Amino acid sequence: MKRTASLVINAKAFSAVPGDTLLDAAMGAGIFIPHDCSSGQCDTCRVRIYDGSVDDRGTRRGDTVLACQARVVSDAVIEFDAVPEPIKVPATLTGIKPISPEILELSIGLHRSLPFLPGQYVKCSFSGFPERDYSPTQRVDGTGAIDELIVHVRRLRDGVVSSRLGTGIRIGHKVTVHGPFGSAFHRMGEGRIVLVATGTGWAPVWAIARASRFRQPSREMVVVAGARAIEDLYMRDSLAWLADTGVRTAIATASGLSSRDSNAVMAGRVTDHLPIFSSEDTVYAAGNPSMVAAVQALCQAAGAKCHSDPFTASQAKPSIGRRLLSFLGRGDAAGPDPRPAAGPHT
Repeated sequence: MKRTASLVINAKAFSAVPGDTLLDAAMGAGIFIPHDCSSGQCDTCRVRIYDGSVDDRGTRRGDTVLACQARVVSDAVIEFDAVPEPIKVPATLTGIKPISPEILELSIGLHRSLPFLPGQYVKCSFSGFPERDYSPTQRVDGTGAIDELIVHVRRLRDGVVSSRLGTGIRIGHKVTVHGPFGSAFHRMGEGRIVLVATGTGWAPVWAIARASRFRQPSREMVVVAGARAIEDLYMRDSLAWLADTGVRTAIATASGLSSRDSNAVMAGRVTDHLPIFSSEDTVYAAGNPSMVAAVQALCQAAGAKCHSDPFTASQAKPSIGRRLLSFLGRGDAAGPDPRPAAGPHT
């Protein structure tokens, strides 16, 4: 193995020590690669290998690897998408609105600006409660102000945070917003864009969909969004807006249906209604982890680009349900949080 390797990251050349992670090598050279967990779970630090080779440590997806895990072995040329650096912003909860039997739309007023890209996520700490990840989006009707975050939260009966919304967490509650994070954000490009979401995974997908329609209105788009029950298809008005803007394929599905209903909701899972992917497609998937994994596998087989941001829900004990990996959506995890929190929480 060479004693040093030559790396070029976003056009900046420097020498690196073989065995170092790409993230450590870059940071040592004064190059900030966006990152969050640094443990290979969040996908924020995914970079492209344009030339040369690295030890990908099992994180390779197409021509990309995770910089926090992949290690320097030889000369390489690497690039990553520039994103806003994470900052902490004080905020206040300004609205709690049910948009389905299980899902709430929260409005969070920012005390100063927080730049982020459509599809990224933030970490919200309600004063006295543990931190949770949410994806900023627009309201289902597309509205939203520059000084507020709109997020979608699934209410869980024993959720540490979500079960207290409206009771222990009320309008006026202080919030700290930390971010942005994530690499599954909207990118300009050619070819078809395919957006797939389940549940509150619709939040980042809705943000990406609107960005794409405004930035590239002529770009072909396919949208497939689903829920377990038809009453939780809170995104149907949003799908109608997309259809009105020229999206010819905007499908709502419900796995609990036995047949198509009168409101044009299709029976089955979203994976039952996906288009056939091609190498020209750019795909974004958010929601149920098994759905995201299935979409990733289909994209890999077709050579399509696939973007998704996994994160690990907070964990207290090694129970099966709480240790599952969730993708985007950014909801609430059930049970106590392992990190200390000042104030009451269940």
